[in-house]
Amino acid sequence: MMFGPAYSGSLATPVNLVLEGGAMRGQFTAGVLDFFMEQNLWAQNVIGTSAGALNGFHYVAGDIGRTCYLNTKYCRDWRYLSMKSFARTGNAFGVEFAFDTIPNELEPFNFDAFRASPVTLTSVASNLETGEADYFTFGDPKANISYLVASSAIPLLSKIVEVDGKKLLDGGPCDSVPILYSLFTGVKKHIVVLTREEGYIKKTEKTMALARQVYSDYPYFLERMQYRHVDYNRTYRLLSRLEAEKKVFIIRPRKPVNVSAMEKNVDKLLALYGDGYDEAANSWNAIQEYLAH
Repeated sequence: MMFGPAYSGSLATPVNLVLEGGAMRGQFTAGVLDFFMEQNLWAQNVIGTSAGALNGFHYVAGDIGRTCYLNTKYCRDWRYLSMKSFARTGNAFGVEFAFDTIPNELEPFNFDAFRASPVTLTSVASNLETGEADYFTFGDPKANISYLVASSAIPLLSKIVEVDGKKLLDGGPCDSVPILYSLFTGVKKHIVVLTREEGYIKKTEKTMALARQVYSDYPYFLERMQYRHVDYNRTYRLLSRLEAEKKVFIIRPRKPVNVSAMEKNVDKLLALYGDGYDEAANSWNAIQEYLAH
């Protein structure tokens, strides 16, 4: 039985919500967004990369608890997210299971609530041919589901997603934290949810030799993969400066996250969700002050 969306009767707040990815590290973001929904904070726009887009998808629909529920219920099901899924289907994140069987059969998703939402969702993917980020703002969630698939299609562990004449994969290599896109929208306030702690430094990509073989036809994408750590670390430095200038509000884990990309330990996933929820709760007064000025 589906209940009405949590946003019922609410208006959107003129703020952008920028969500980093990170596969199962997205449990932190799920906790943050559930607290926001409980407090009736509905951002005007959500801009999410990979797991950030998946979290945003449920937030737009006003479905409190859905991300955490699905991750913890299905984390041990090989069809959801596993190397077995990759071996059998070519996708570590099971496309048919996660984007069809679950939302349409096992755990019905309220597509009508998404359509009627006061919040818009923009997902971020990587365009293999141009080596640039692909930003797509959703209209109909069913018709546009391929963009959600593309945003979370992990390089080397997923099939290339072809949609609207484009060849797309996970948005991480081209824009892990889409803050610049958010700034360019003209909205004055930006809440950024990160899945790495302050001071985190991304290291060079260890799979470049394999990537050069698999994606040899896409030199611009390979270039983005090779220098992703440079762009990522620059973005984190930029965010720190913007935070100091009170141009953005950042919510991030207080300590290094010990949850793996394909985490199967439910206790760890619930603990990370709790960390996100608590961090949002502890930041709530400061968030209200940030939005008011």
